[in-house]
Amino acid sequence: MQMAATQQSKTATRRFGWLYVARWAVASVVTVLAVAVIVRAVVVMLRPEKLQLKLAGGRVAVDWIPSMPPPGNVVALNFVLRANNPSGRASVEYTNVTVRLTDVTSASSSSPTKIAEFDLSQSIPVSQRTAHEAVVRVTMTPGEDVPMRYVRALFEGRSVDGVEMMLSGVFASHVTTMANGEVTTKDLATYYCWPVTIAVGVSSSSSSPDYTSVVVTDAPCLDKSEAPAIV
Repeated sequence: MQMAATQQSKTATRRFGWLYVARWAVASVVTVLAVAVIVRAVVVMLRPEKLQLKLAGGRVAVDWIPSMPPPGNVVALNFVLRANNPSGRASVEYTNVTVRLTDVTSASSSSPTKIAEFDLSQSIPVSQRTAHEAVVRVTMTPGEDVPMRYVRALFEGRSVDGVEMMLSGVFASHVTTMANGEVTTKDLATYYCWPVTIAVGVSSSSSSPDYTSVVVTDAPCLDKSEAPAIV
């Protein structure tokens, strides 16, 4: 009788032991899943957004130069930047942008030559899953802002090919969360657009200038992590 009671006690002990192990295993799985969800949320929150940029037509259009020196002693550059934000969770903005045009394929120079450098007077804001076109027009002083050999080439009707456009500015990402409201992150961002052609063309303030007679495709602008600068 005593042996039977002892056996039943051992069986109950084993049963409760296995029950404890099962509960511990379930609790561990739940904990792991919860941690995974939290980590995933943090990764998504901290994941850097991407701004896709292209130079419309791969071209910088210059107002017609009827004489040397140019009328008013200025050279006007015109181009359109096409920005796309593929993110569904963040609006983005590219601000404090500096543009540099560099001749990287000139046969007359052993090293890349800076053609022009200037700041954009506007930022490039793009909401979630939308596109935006930034129309740019700047005036430069021949000899001071643009080397005279390029001004003369444009006056003679020759284009400047094989140009690299570098964009350097501050990339801001705005994400709205239930816990913290709007969260903004800012980083320096540099893009390289290539190949670019500078040529005399009809100046346009339209967001869709007709570049099809010169270049039929846009020039992609890759960020520094995707394509190191040529210069």
